Amino acid sequence: MGETGPRGGARATKAQKPISPRRLLRRAKELLKEGRGLLKKKGKVLSDGARVEVTGALDGLERVVPTRKNGVTFAERAVYDASVRADEMLAAHLGRFRKSVTRELIEAVVWAVGLALLIRFFLLEAFSIPSGSMMPTLQIGDHLFINKIGYGLYLPLSPKRLVTWGQPDRGDIIVFEHHYPNDSHDGMDYIKRVIAVPGDHIRLEDNVIWLNGAPIPTEVLGEQDCPVYEGDNAEEPVAVCRCVRQKETLEGTTYTTQHLIGGPSRICRAPYDSKDWPHAEWPNGVDKYFGYKAMNPDYPEVVVPEGHVFAMGDNRDRSEDGRYWGFVPVNMIKGTAFVIWWARDKGRLFSWL
Repeated sequence: MGETGPRGGARATKAQKPISPRRLLRRAKELLKEGRGLLKKKGKVLSDGARVEVTGALDGLERVVPTRKNGVTFAERAVYDASVRADEMLAAHLGRFRKSVTRELIEAVVWAVGLALLIRFFLLEAFSIPSGSMMPTLQIGDHLFINKIGYGLYLPLSPKRLVTWGQPDRGDIIVFEHHYPNDSHDGMDYIKRVIAVPGDHIRLEDNVIWLNGAPIPTEVLGEQDCPVYEGDNAEEPVAVCRCVRQKETLEGTTYTTQHLIGGPSRICRAPYDSKDWPHAEWPNGVDKYFGYKAMNPDYPEVVVPEGHVFAMGDNRDRSEDGRYWGFVPVNMIKGTAFVIWWARDKGRLFSWL
């Protein structure tokens, strides 16, 4: 029969497959780490003789384990024998304090779950794109990570910010909890781009955004075919329309937007040009809303109130956004999107936003 090795291993015989040198070294280093830790924490309960035996066995193992410091040539047999000796001494004198394989597994799972919850609640959160409102920047089915500490540290499962160290900037892509009474999407997460911040004067003239008295810098890229999708997580477009794409620049952030300009379907006409499109009339005197008709190309100038931002989708004629439901409270913002980690189009994997 083979001889017992470290932590239940067995010395190789002709009938057994010998342990690899790399695995032997890894086990020896783990044994050293475990033994030194147990001596530090529980060494006081040992008699002088037991402490000498354990310390001597660990010192002997350390002398034969190669490191940059001691420069010892690696001798497999010496490392194996020293590991067996150290393992026996730990089992004899500190065995009741050693962790079982089951305990180590449970602790590893607890640490992994705790780390995942820490990341989920305080640092990062995964988010998927259900609609085409942010096309062409974001496509249906894109999976993103959002940075939850870009503006501050929030209390988990609460909009209350514990610490603040930043505010949304124009051009940021934000994920926020949408709240609007009598809206079927109330309480859902939305993703849009910040166009204006508190104190900004903003208006819309023939689909041109005017910010603080000047139009947003825009460069027309040209016309092309653009698929149009209906509903969440749609896989096939309901129509292919013509659209014009253009670049906009805000606070040094340049991004691409698109506007519908026509096509064979009524869907290809921007909502404000379609007679059968149901326009939503907002109550007069409710000044927190940006304008009075959903998806209208013209809006009167408004000032973004403190504690809010104005946000729009990059797919300007297929986005239900601030033109429809008003301003976004800053305390409802969950974070900023910063990377696409999975996409249907593999060429867009790990694209930074």
